[in-house]
Amino acid sequence: MINAEPMEMNDDLLISSLLGEATIEQDKQIEEWRKEDPANENHFNQFKVIWETSDQLKYNGKIDAAISLQRLKQKIAIQKAVNLEKTEGRADDVTTAQNKITRLGTVGYLFRIAAALVLMAGAGWLYTNHVAVKELEFLTQKTAQVDTLSDGSVITLNKHSLLRYPDKFKGAERQVWLTRGEAFFNITPDKKKPFLIHTGSTTIRVVGTSFNVKNKGEDIEVIVETGMVQVSRNGEMVSLRSGEKVVVQRNKTNLIKEGNTDQLYAYYRSKEFVADNTPLRRVVEILNEAYESNIVIGRKELEDVPLNTTFKNESLDQVLKIISRTFKIKVDKKPNKIVLY
Repeated sequence: MINAEPMEMNDDLLISSLLGEATIEQDKQIEEWRKEDPANENHFNQFKVIWETSDQLKYNGKIDAAISLQRLKQKIAIQKAVNLEKTEGRADDVTTAQNKITRLGTVGYLFRIAAALVLMAGAGWLYTNHVAVKELEFLTQKTAQVDTLSDGSVITLNKHSLLRYPDKFKGAERQVWLTRGEAFFNITPDKKKPFLIHTGSTTIRVVGTSFNVKNKGEDIEVIVETGMVQVSRNGEMVSLRSGEKVVVQRNKTNLIKEGNTDQLYAYYRSKEFVADNTPLRRVVEILNEAYESNIVIGRKELEDVPLNTTFKNESLDQVLKIISRTFKIKVDKKPNKIVLY
C-alpha cells in the first residue's frame, strides 16, 4: 500500500480564510489539511490566536483592517527607502518609496510583521489575558451541557460545539470564543465590564442579557431572548433586542435584523420542539440537526404547510408518525435519507 503524500499548505491561504476571503473549495482544502495531522491543526490554531489577539487590542479610534494593513505597508516601504538613503547616499521621496510596496513580498510576510508588531504593542494585554489567566475549553460531543463561568454567567453548549474562555476574567472586558457549534448565553450584568463573544469573523457585545449564537461555518446566527446585544463584523454593526435576530452571511456585507419567528432554536435546552404555525421545512431543518438525520421533503407544496404541535422527549420515529398523520403524507425511509411526500 502506497502512503498518500502529505498535503501542503501556505500561510497566505490560511490568512485568506481568517479574513473570510477564501473560496468554499479553499476552505474545504484547509479543513482536510487540518484533519490530516495534529501538527497542522496546531499551526492553524496558532495563526488564529494571533489574528484574534490582534483584533482585540485596544487603540484610540476605529480601525479598518484594510486601511491598517495598507498603512503598515507604507511604513515598511518608507523605512526601506530611508535605509537605502543611508547605505547608498541617495534619498528616495515618499512617492517613490510607496511605489516599492509591491516588492516587499507576500501577504504572509506582511502578516508575520504585523503579528510581531501587534504582539509587542499588546504585551501588557497579552500578559493579563493569556499568560496570567489560564484558558479553558468547554467541549461537547453527543449531548448538550451546561457550565457556569467565573462571573456567574451560565452557558448551555449544544452538542458538537467548542467554547474557549479564561478561568477568570481580567481587564476591562469579559471575552470568550465560540470556535464552533452553538451556545445559549445567560450573561451576568456588569456595566463596567462588557461581555464579548467572538465567533468566526463576528463579535457579539453585551452587558447582561440572554441570547443564542449558532456558528454554522458559512453563517453566524444570533437570536436575542432578553435585553440587547450588538453584533458587528468588518466595521458593520447592528443592535438586537428581545425577539430579534440577525444572520451574518459570509458573502454579504450588510447586517440586517429581522423578527425571530419560532422557538425551535431552543430545543437543545428545553428538550421540546415547539411548532406554532411553523412551516414544515423549518421543522425538518431542526429535526435533521437534533437527530443528525437526513429528512427531505419530496413535494415542494409541502414545504410551507404550517405545523402546530409540541414534541417532547419523543423519538424521531414518533415525530415522523405525527407529521404523517397530521398532513396525511407518506414517510419513505431509505438507507441514507427519509423522504416525506
